[in-house]
Order: sequence, then C-alpha cells, then structure tokens
Amino acid sequence: MRTPVKVFHLMSGAPYGGIERQALRLAGVLARAGVEQRAMFDRNPARAKQYEALGVQAIEMDFPSRFAFLDRRNINSVIRRFAPDVVISWTPDVAELVQKDGFVHMARLGTDFNHEALLNKCHHIFTPSQTRADAAMVAGWSVQQVHVLPHIPMLPEEMDTPALNRKAVYTPPTAKLIFTSMRLTKNTGLETLLDAVARLSGYYLWIAGDGADREAMEAAAHERGVKPRVRFLGWHDNLVPYLTACDVFVYPSKQDDVGDAVVEAWAARAPVIAADSLGPGLLIKHKESGFLVPVGDAISMAEAIKLVVADVPLVMNLRGHGIKAFTETFAMDKVAPQYLDLLNRITTKSSTPSMQSLMAGP
Repeated sequence: MRTPVKVFHLMSGAPYGGIERQALRLAGVLARAGVEQRAMFDRNPARAKQYEALGVQAIEMDFPSRFAFLDRRNINSVIRRFAPDVVISWTPDVAELVQKDGFVHMARLGTDFNHEALLNKCHHIFTPSQTRADAAMVAGWSVQQVHVLPHIPMLPEEMDTPALNRKAVYTPPTAKLIFTSMRLTKNTGLETLLDAVARLSGYYLWIAGDGADREAMEAAAHERGVKPRVRFLGWHDNLVPYLTACDVFVYPSKQDDVGDAVVEAWAARAPVIAADSLGPGLLIKHKESGFLVPVGDAISMAEAIKLVVADVPLVMNLRGHGIKAFTETFAMDKVAPQYLDLLNRITTKSSTPSMQSLMAGP
C-alpha cells in the first residue's frame, strides 16, 4: 500500500485531552509505517518529548500570539519548509490559518467545528462520529470530503503497563473499586455516578480527568458525603493501570456520540457499565459486552454496579465479549489500515479532486 511521504500535524491544543492523545497515536501509527512527520503545537515540553520518542520532530509555538497575522505567517512558513503531502489540522482554530499550497489539507471534525468557516479551507475532514459527519454534509460538505474513522486504540507501549497499586492512591486493597474517565465539565453525567456511589457501601471511585469544573465536581462529591471514598486523579494519557486495577468501569456520560471510553475499557478487559447515550448505546450489546442504564438514573446505575461486581461469572462474560468486540473492530490491526488507506486515497492524483469539484458534490 502506498503511503504519503510526509505528513504535518498541526494543533493549538490544551495541556491534555482526547484530541492531543489521538494526534500522538496517529503519529505513532504513521511512524511505524515509515512516514516522515512533523508536529507543530502550542508550547508543551512534555508532549514534545512524546513525539520525539516516536521519531517525529516536534515544533513548539506560542499560540495564539499577540497578532493573528504572525500565527498565520509562522505556521505556513514552517509548512512550506517541510513540504508535506498532507497537513492534518487537529483543531479548527489553526485549520483556518493554513494556506493551501500544493498539499492536501485535512482537518479533524470535533464538536466545536465551524463547518461554514472551514468549508473552503480544507480538502477533507475526518471524524469518529457519523452524527458529526451527517451534520457536516448538511452544512455543505460533499460525501467525498467527509470520512468516518474510529478512534485509534492504545499503542502497544500503553497496553504493556501493570495495574496501579491501590495503596498508591489511598484505597484499601479489599475495597470494591469503580473507575471512570472523562473531561470534568458540567452535564457530563458525573453527578449521576456520584449519586450512585452514595447508595453503595464500601465502594471507592477513581476519576481520571480534569477540566474547568473540577472544583465543582469535588464539591458535589463532598455534598453527597462520598468525598472520602472518591479519588480525583487528574488527567492521564494512559488509562491501562487504572482500568486493570478496578472491579468495574462506569461511564455515565449524557451526550457522548462516540463512546471511545468504552472501547478503551474493552481493550484493558474491564467490565463496562455505561449510560445509554448515543455512542455507548450503539457500541454495547446489553448484558453481553456491557451493561446499559438509562441516562441520569443513579438508582439503576447503583443496582447495575452491585450486580456486576458481585457476579464473577457475569464479570468474566462481560470481559470476554468486550475484548472480542474490541479485537474484531477496534484493535490496531483493524483501525490503522483505515487511516493509511485514507491518506493513500486522498494523496493519489486520481482521487484528490479539485476544491471546485468537491464543492459540486457527488
């Protein structure tokens, strides 16, 4: 399979987050395929070391700078010097600054994507969500421009990490342990999980994630009287040590249209309970690869947690079907070829239409 000679990754980005993790994982996939890459992002020495470890040159910038025209000039100057086949814009703010110049420009379609503003800025967009893809096409993007690809799973080096010792985060080794991961903002469903934990005696909760409302979530745990049994762990790129240490992974999200947290739990062989929002609801076969409970229903969530943790044969069944679902659809040998194939198709002369023909639709 032909792959592009050069790929340039571009993002403004936060100190941590799912987009940043996905960009790093794709860089790892492409590095293994022998693709020459550069990655340009907001100043972050720790992230730069991660890219350099993959053999990808990291270029740190101060974004946004005082003047927008300086950002545009600096970004495009670096791109021209590298002369890539593909520029991948991971965040929409930097996608707007890229000047088309002899390469294919592809952007990631997130929840904050401005469809209209970027319609003439990018040749292609990709997303893990069919819902987002449909919205883009309604906004004017053609079917040839929009590509739905699953999230890239954990890299091998992430999988090969041991379970975290519970004592390291002041959790009794005999306690029943619930784990969840999410960005800590309001309306994520974490309050429902805290309400469920308040109904459970002897259960501890680990929460991996961070965000603007972390203090509010810690206050919510205190108000419910469960703060002594809850550990706010902050953001972690690698969740395997926590997933393998827990008794059950619970994902209470109200509005997730992807469900990648479920897939990561499957990969680590953790039994899964999730609120029946769009993403998890489409992924999970109820009582087979996981348990689904109504969104916002703390009573049902608590009952499901008690049932799963107490039933060893059920746990083994959930783990078995979960890893089977992961292996058949979301494992690296299934996902990586989809990204390589897409890059191959959009960079071949016959399959890279002009912007005018793309705007004309299928």
